[in-house]
Amino acid sequence: MADNQLRVGEAIIDLLAREYGVDVVFGIPGVHNIEIYRGLHRSGVRAISPRHEQGAGFMADGWSIVTGRPGVCVLISGPGITNVMTPIAQAYHDSRPMFVLASTTPTNALGKGFGPLHDLPDQAAIVRTICAFSETVTDPSQLPALIERAWNVFSSDRPRPVHIAIPMDVLEQTCQPFTRVHMSSAKPVADKQVIDRAVEILNSAVSPVIIAGGGTIDASAQVTALAEKLDAPVLLTGNAKGVVPSSHRLCAGNCLIFGRVQRDVETADVVIVVGTELSDTDLYNNGRALSFSGKVVRIDIDREQLTRRVTPTVGLVGDAAITMQAIISGLKPRFKTNGENRAQIWRDHSRAKTNKIFVPWLTAIEAELPSNAIVALDSTQLAYSAHWWLPATQPRSWLAPYGFGTLGCALPMAIGASIATPDRPVLAIVGDGGWLFTVAEMAAAKDLNSKIVVLLWDNRGYEQIRDSFDDVAAPQMGVDVSSHDPVAIARGFGWTASEVTTPEQLSISLRAAFANTGPQFIRVLVK
Repeated sequence: MADNQLRVGEAIIDLLAREYGVDVVFGIPGVHNIEIYRGLHRSGVRAISPRHEQGAGFMADGWSIVTGRPGVCVLISGPGITNVMTPIAQAYHDSRPMFVLASTTPTNALGKGFGPLHDLPDQAAIVRTICAFSETVTDPSQLPALIERAWNVFSSDRPRPVHIAIPMDVLEQTCQPFTRVHMSSAKPVADKQVIDRAVEILNSAVSPVIIAGGGTIDASAQVTALAEKLDAPVLLTGNAKGVVPSSHRLCAGNCLIFGRVQRDVETADVVIVVGTELSDTDLYNNGRALSFSGKVVRIDIDREQLTRRVTPTVGLVGDAAITMQAIISGLKPRFKTNGENRAQIWRDHSRAKTNKIFVPWLTAIEAELPSNAIVALDSTQLAYSAHWWLPATQPRSWLAPYGFGTLGCALPMAIGASIATPDRPVLAIVGDGGWLFTVAEMAAAKDLNSKIVVLLWDNRGYEQIRDSFDDVAAPQMGVDVSSHDPVAIARGFGWTASEVTTPEQLSISLRAAFANTGPQFIRVLVK
């Protein structure tokens, strides 16, 4: 091989590191992607090894939420891809960037059904439905343009995962170092006449309300400024938690799931909906779309999203920050009305409706949670109430499986977050059922000496599903599962571990855990 040549696997990583700033990837090496790992070693890119490809995807997703950059997964063909499809789908549902680079079957066997190791009939097709695009590349010269296209999706469109599959024999080929293919891209900009119409509506509003979704995650200043200019309370979807600090007088928090709040919003004279699907998982009202009696101003980077579930009075296609800033500049000064009062009423209502079983535990967590903490939540009953109870002081600090509702994601997402910001404390709230889905990643956290605290809510099974069986008078089956001795399991992985049975004990244990280094595990044994 000539001195100025690289293997294709090396050339890909060289391009990603040199031109796109990729400095960490998540994946498990195998015989089919060794050439990519050769490139990682050559370029000095950090490679994080989980214990399962599902862990790689969730780590990349958690890392991406915190950093705002696409998480990168490096995987083998076949089971490497099928194992990571759940976190890919989660990132797709919650509109987050993820770059999935994988080997695939050798070129001479693609789609032939010869039965080579790790063969899939069409790897790219299998994941295409949960990606912005998914392609198999047999000609290395196509790679720079595809990688540029991926980063354009991440930076100027609705962010979604991208998957590129490369046959292992192509990865082994030699080539010249890749040159970046610059392709023009820009975020859509709302039409001025439409902005003027939105400004006209907002200037005449009496009791406006803002609903901010995950599309505002990098528009914190603009959401806050718009709320203050209008004296409008802000309701946040889960993916927008922290966009307006929980302590802000106009922040109503994550209480849009409550019927009373939905009814109040539906009667507001103007509602501004920014960067959200207003999906079932944002509302939890048995699939009913909100029926607004007043005017609706909707902002979204995705044109097709503007009329889904809600037909707005004015729809603006554009980046949330840029569009809101344009609107703010046209608003007239106004007196404070009742925005702060409405936000307080909704916050109080959500706390009053919280199951009394969880209140003392949530109060204990809230008291001990550091102000700069990152919180990762799994699908478990304590975490459901934590969504509206616990505070968030800044965006990109709240990690949860909203769109896809996965089990087991909190632990690996917390690990990814800790890799992104090793100096910030990270709390993961998991249930004893979901925790077992990815328990092996405790080994990865120990290897990384991650500064994370896992709080295990242990009700010895799938309590939420037990309740669901009871709600429809069906006999319970398959819901009484147990990990038997989670503290021993945690210690076996090298974690510092303890068990508590009261909120007072939890406060003490959390205080100690946040003060210590390395991974910490607290089992809350629910009586």
